[in-house]
Amino acid sequence: MITSQVIKRMSVVVIDDSQRIRSLMAALLRDLGCHSVRPYEGVDQACTGIEKERPTLVLCDWKMTAADGGVFLDRIRTHRDDHIASTPVIIVTGFGSRDILVEAMQKGATQFLVKPVVPRELLKKMAFVHNDDREMRRRNDRMVYLKAKTAPKPAPAKVMPSRPVVVQKHQAPVSAEKADASVWEL
Repeated sequence: MITSQVIKRMSVVVIDDSQRIRSLMAALLRDLGCHSVRPYEGVDQACTGIEKERPTLVLCDWKMTAADGGVFLDRIRTHRDDHIASTPVIIVTGFGSRDILVEAMQKGATQFLVKPVVPRELLKKMAFVHNDDREMRRRNDRMVYLKAKTAPKPAPAKVMPSRPVVVQKHQAPVSAEKADASVWEL
C-alpha cells in the first residue's frame, strides 16, 4: 500500500526523448502529489542530474533515439557510488514484449510499466518500489538485486486515503477512483 504522504515525499526523475511524453508523465506525477518531478530528454542529462541529487525513483523510457533504457540501466547500475547505483528504476515502454521485459530485468530494472500509462498501474509500481525489500549487491562491478527473502506482496492500487489525493491551485481534486478511470495516452 502507498499513502498520499509517501507520494508527497517522492522525488521522481522522468527520462524520455519525447517532449510530449515527458510533459504528460510529469503532469501525472504532480497530480498524484509527488514532491519533486525532474524530466530529462536523455540519459546523459539524467545521469548528471541524478549524481547531483539522487531521486526516490526513476521512470525511464526503454526505446529512445540517442541512448535507450538499456544504456541508462547499464550506466546507473555500474555507477561507482552504491547509493546512486541502487536507485529504483521503472522501465516504461510502448513495446511490452517478453524479450524487452527479460532484458530490462536482467539489466537491473526494478519494475516494468507498459504504455499507455494508467494511473492505477503507475501507483501499483510506485507502491512496489516503496515496499521492495530486496537487497542489492555489487557483482562484477554492477549493482544487482538479490532474491527476495519473501515474495513481495502485490500492492493494492488504491491510494489511501481514497478521498482527494491532491488539490492543486487551478485544478479540481483528483480522487483515486477518478484517476483510475482516465488513461494517460503516452
